[in-house]
Amino acid sequence: STLFRNQKLYREGGLEAIRDGRGHGAPRRAHKLTDDVLAVAQACLDQGGSQSAAARAVGVSETAIRHALKTGRLRRSPPPRQRRAALSPGERAERDAAQARGAGSAVKRLDERLLACRGELSEAAPHFEPVEGVASAGVLLALPALIGEGLLSSAERVYQPLKAGFYGLHAILLCLVMMALLRIKTIEGLSAHQPGELGILLGLDRVPEVKTLRRKLAELGEQQQAAKLAAALTERWAQGEPDELGLLYIDGHVSTYTGRKHRLPKTFVQKRRQCQPAATDTWVHNGAAEPLFFVTSPINQHLLSLIDQDVIPEARRQIGPERRLTLVFDREAWSPDAFRRWHAQGVDVITYRKGKQAPWAAQDFQPVTFARDGKAVTYWLAERSVQVIPANRKRPAFWMREIRRLSNNGHQTAILTTRQDLPVEVIADDMFARWRQENFFKYMQAEFNLDHLSTYATEPADAERMVPNPERTRLEKVLKAKKAQLGSAHVRNAAQQRDGASKAKQAKEAETIERVQRDCDELAEQIKALDKRVPLKSVLEPDQIVQHETERKTITQLIKVVAFRSESCLASLVEPFFARHDDEARAFLKTVFRLPGDILPDHERQELRVRLYGLANNRSQQALIALCECLNTQRAIYPGTELRLVFEAIQSH
Repeated sequence: STLFRNQKLYREGGLEAIRDGRGHGAPRRAHKLTDDVLAVAQACLDQGGSQSAAARAVGVSETAIRHALKTGRLRRSPPPRQRRAALSPGERAERDAAQARGAGSAVKRLDERLLACRGELSEAAPHFEPVEGVASAGVLLALPALIGEGLLSSAERVYQPLKAGFYGLHAILLCLVMMALLRIKTIEGLSAHQPGELGILLGLDRVPEVKTLRRKLAELGEQQQAAKLAAALTERWAQGEPDELGLLYIDGHVSTYTGRKHRLPKTFVQKRRQCQPAATDTWVHNGAAEPLFFVTSPINQHLLSLIDQDVIPEARRQIGPERRLTLVFDREAWSPDAFRRWHAQGVDVITYRKGKQAPWAAQDFQPVTFARDGKAVTYWLAERSVQVIPANRKRPAFWMREIRRLSNNGHQTAILTTRQDLPVEVIADDMFARWRQENFFKYMQAEFNLDHLSTYATEPADAERMVPNPERTRLEKVLKAKKAQLGSAHVRNAAQQRDGASKAKQAKEAETIERVQRDCDELAEQIKALDKRVPLKSVLEPDQIVQHETERKTITQLIKVVAFRSESCLASLVEPFFARHDDEARAFLKTVFRLPGDILPDHERQELRVRLYGLANNRSQQALIALCECLNTQRAIYPGTELRLVFEAIQSH
């Protein structure tokens, strides 16, 4: 009996033995609903199964399951949560308009904004709710490529967190990149779009106001880290495309300064055919014509000096000291002495030959056919070795390889290179492919407003910089006028002698010649005594020695470059669908970025589903479907969340 069993347990182990065993007073152990059985039953209940279904699954009675629920050994699964209905554009517009009468247009996250005003919120986290018909939802397709370009991760390493506020570093950078992709070309242009609709793309209630965006951009500029951000991006791009670094295209681009408050250095602006206050940016593209980095010269240094001081050292840092480097540029950097020096350093050049040259005989040219972008191209080419630096007692002669292309109209284009190992058609194709860089400038200006100045602010310039002596320049102009006057006097005197003028007139003209000659000699002596170049501080007052602020300009240009490279990445995915690959692909992407769509977050599955509405024709629709499928394989995570981006193109069945 139970009494005898408990007595035996007590004699063997005391009171603890009774409690640990099955004696009187000890808790009974379940012999059917064991821990393993309970786990199976609980899983069945969690999946929405009934009590009877759970009982059948584990082979017990429904009463046992009911008793386990009553005692707490099992728990009822919560009722399935109803998915929140997606808000339509009309409902969102009514809600935003209602908020405009109170806190502000489309302002809804009031608690977080209050914390931001108190300085207790460093950055509002992205939060998504189901919405339908969001304008420009297609721009989210660029997020996987944007993440791959490394702008957000590099900026996070380089910059300190922004001041406590609702909009943080990620939100500001994402906003600026999306503006570029949507062709909102100025910060002021943001005010022409619905703030609430664009805010949905950022996971916020609205995008920042113009003044807020300007303030945040100025805050980034105050950290003086734009150069480090550019270097970090260049390093990332170089590591991702190592095979394209052996060939670099170099060209300058002039950005004019239209401010009126300050006097800045002038340079010749080709598109305006005049000198204007401007800064010269030297752009470096890789062999695929993708932008790699740029160097800003506020004082408009010569391209040759910029290549020596900035381009070659940066390129060497990226590709290593052993690998040979080939630079492609136009006649602006023509310098045989520099070519000789660079060749000795392992740097080759491909450039146009400067100056007029005697034409070669037509029979010297031979047709050469090669493939470019899948199409056969034929050039009439000829080559020779030419001496660009003659020998003397101190140095030997320097020879280069000259390749000429004969056009249909008989024009001969001369190319010089120090590369002796490449076929003539490769040299010619690399040289003429430099126009892709010119097309880049044209496209960036038309689509991204590359030359737009985000600010007219200036910063102190180098007061020790040597500039032409203005006094010497003034005297040289006076001397030039005097020499012209002297020449005219000599002409009149000769005419008087030829025509037999009176001695009085000839004597008077001789006195004029003597006087003007004396003035010329005096001016020449004054000019000789003056330095050709003087420090800038001796010409201008300290508050006048300024240059256009480079920080905010560099940041905005980097954002536009990242937007271009992201667009290029997407264009390469859809090129097979279009005959004119690059042009049609980019036009297609411009349309896709403006597509409306539904944004449906699923926090249980950690997905952010973007359902894009259809396009006008079947070819574009198929390209969109393929693009979505390709991007879904990237499994990109929306920045600042744990939601995986899932793209879907709505299609008819």
